[in-house]
Amino acid sequence: MRYILSVSSRAVHGREDEYDAWYEDIHAPDVIALPGFLSCERFRQLDMEGKETGEFIAHYTVETDDPAALLQGLFAAAPRMRMTDAIDRESPRFTFLRPRDG
Repeated sequence: MRYILSVSSRAVHGREDEYDAWYEDIHAPDVIALPGFLSCERFRQLDMEGKETGEFIAHYTVETDDPAALLQGLFAAAPRMRMTDAIDRESPRFTFLRPRDG
């Protein structure tokens, strides 16, 4: 079944451009190379006035029969991925979105 894995995260204050470039050029391609990950679309969260909140959102389209196992596979691969110290390591949050008819 296809899901969206929604990942929100923040950059270390003042390093947003560095974080954004790392995510786009390095991290997202590394994640997409993992089994079950099909694509990634990225966003910057805005408040109700249209101002950026500092939150980056990535929506990964994934194919899996076991979302928890797919997420565990991502966590298991993380130590081998090229990381950056521009990420606020306390900020990542993961949520699966299931199609209504699924």
